[in-house]
Amino acid sequence: MNWIQKKLQSFVDKAKQTFKRARPSKKDQADSMWVNCPSCNQMQLREDLKKNFNICKCNHHFDLDPKTRFSEMFFDDGEYELIECPEWADPDPLNFKIGETKFIDKYNNYKKKTGQQSAILAAKGTVNGLKIIAFGYNFAHGGAALTQREGEHLIAGIQEALNDKVDAVVSFYQSGGMAVTGNLNSLKNMPVQMMAMQMLKKAGIVTIGICGSKVTGGTFCNVYGNDFIFAENPKNENLLFAGKRVSASVNKGQELPRDFGQASSIVEHGMIDGAFESRIEIREKITDLIRVLLKKSEIEAKAESTSNVKVDIPAVS
Repeated sequence: MNWIQKKLQSFVDKAKQTFKRARPSKKDQADSMWVNCPSCNQMQLREDLKKNFNICKCNHHFDLDPKTRFSEMFFDDGEYELIECPEWADPDPLNFKIGETKFIDKYNNYKKKTGQQSAILAAKGTVNGLKIIAFGYNFAHGGAALTQREGEHLIAGIQEALNDKVDAVVSFYQSGGMAVTGNLNSLKNMPVQMMAMQMLKKAGIVTIGICGSKVTGGTFCNVYGNDFIFAENPKNENLLFAGKRVSASVNKGQELPRDFGQASSIVEHGMIDGAFESRIEIREKITDLIRVLLKKSEIEAKAESTSNVKVDIPAVS
C-alpha cells in the first residue's frame, strides 16, 4: 500500500468513527414513537400500530400482550375474571444463579414489568356468549419460559374449567419452552399438563391452541394436547421444537427450507389444523367452531355435563 492509499484509508477510518451511529438499545426502541416492520421494512407510528392490534399494513403480526388481547379483542365487553396463581408455587426451587445473578431476581423483575403473577395470564369470561377459560402466554415475561410456577398456574386454570364446566379452554401460545433454571421441576410440567388436557377432553370441554410467533421446546410439544391447533397468521415463525441452527446440525448441516418452522409450512405438512389470516378473525371463527362441536346455537343454554364426578388435578410439585 503506497502513501496515497494509506492517507485515503486513514481518512475513511476517521470518517467512519466520526459518523458512526450507535445501535439503539432495547429501551430506546421501546420508548421510540416509531416502529420498523421486519417484514416490509417500513416505519410507522407506534400509536397507529396499537390501534390495529399490533398488526402492520403488510399483515406482519407483532407480539400482543395477553391483557390487551383479552380486554380489547377476546372477551365480551372486555370483561373477565382473573384466575389466581397459587402463591406457594415456587418459580425457583433450585435457587438458581448465573455468576452473581440470581434467577429469582430476574423473575421478580419480569413480574414487575408485565404486572402478571406469572408468565401466563389465566382468565375466565364469556366470548360471544360461550363460557371460556383462556390462557395468554406473555413473551415479555422472560420469553414465557415455564417454571414450576407457570405449571401450577395452568393447573389452577384447568381445575377451574373442570369445576365450572365451561364450554372451552383456549390457549394463546408464545413461549420458549420449559425454563432450564428449574431442571426436572420445569420438565415435569409437560406430562402433568398433558394429563390435565385429557381430563378436559373426557369432560367434553373443547380445547383450542392458537400459536403466535416463537413457540418452541416443551411448549411446542404441549400444544399438541389440544383438540384443534391454529396459527395466528400464516407468517408466524419459529413454530418448532428446536431452533433452525440446531435442527440443521441434527440434519448433518443440510440447508433447511426458507419457510422451515413457518406457520404456512407446518399447515401444509399437516402439523396443525390451519392458520388465520389475522388475529382479528380469531374470536368469531373459534366461537363458530365451538358451537358446531358442542351442537349449540348462540342462544342455547349449556347442557349439563354427562359426568357428575368431581375431578381434582394433582399439583405439579
